[in-house]
Amino acid sequence: MGKYSDEEVAEAFAEYRKRGVGERDWAAWADLFTDDAQYIEHFLGRFNGRDEIKTWIVSCMRDYANLSLWMDWWVVSDDRVALYIWNNLPDPTGTGKFYGFPNTTVLHYAGNGKWDFEEDFYNPADATRVWTEWFEDGGRLDLPIDNSLTAPADWAPPVPTPPHSRDEVEAEFAAYRKRGEIAVATGDWHQWADQFTADARYREHHYGTFDGQDQIRAWITETMGPFPQMFFPTDHYMIDGNRVVAVIPNCLPDPTGGDTEYVFNVHVILHYAGNGKWSYEEDVYNPKDAHRCIGDWIAAGGVMPA
Repeated sequence: MGKYSDEEVAEAFAEYRKRGVGERDWAAWADLFTDDAQYIEHFLGRFNGRDEIKTWIVSCMRDYANLSLWMDWWVVSDDRVALYIWNNLPDPTGTGKFYGFPNTTVLHYAGNGKWDFEEDFYNPADATRVWTEWFEDGGRLDLPIDNSLTAPADWAPPVPTPPHSRDEVEAEFAAYRKRGEIAVATGDWHQWADQFTADARYREHHYGTFDGQDQIRAWITETMGPFPQMFFPTDHYMIDGNRVVAVIPNCLPDPTGGDTEYVFNVHVILHYAGNGKWSYEEDVYNPKDAHRCIGDWIAAGGVMPA
């Protein structure tokens, strides 16, 4: 349970949206953070305290005056907000072509309308690809912002309806985590893949998109083969109907037997379809964090299977 009511957190989040997405007053937006807040941006860096956050965000967003922001959805629970937001550029071609990339965010509420933590997840390669294509197609920084832009069609399937009981979704998410533990212990990722529907979609922000249980199975068994020691504790999770949103650290054990952490965070989104099955998973993270983590682990003595 959180320290504050969901109603208070939602009210504070409405102000966060108003100052940022609505008014684009980034100095006023930064004032919603506490003096000692921490902001983790998995590409541009870490910022400590409201003053650092304000200096960075005002400068950063000045360079992206025609980048519009659209929040697809958000979840409020236990003093946290998880949200999904699109970063969109105006179409320079006049053909309706879409130029945008998403990121997810986790916020922690500290009371009195203030936030003491934000973490943003995305793959910087997606942003680079979008900006490059936009410039190549005639994009200019003086093009006016287009606030009508939302999300591309069919990016993610709709969350299944009607919602199942929270107890059922929570129990199935516990089963999802248990299957991951079994896979790590036994190397059997087939039993993990079995929990997806035949027509499930899995969007992985580095490896790509996999449609159907068979594609998911082929990808997960091949990908996890080189990392039999990787394990996946859950930092926290949030449930909103049939949607589950969780921060799941991907961890490798200290090869020296010590307590050094080799870890990178992944923001995971799941859709529960009933009957113990999941119809969608999306993993959002910066792949460079994964490469850095694995590289540090190998440098410390970690050994991948031949």
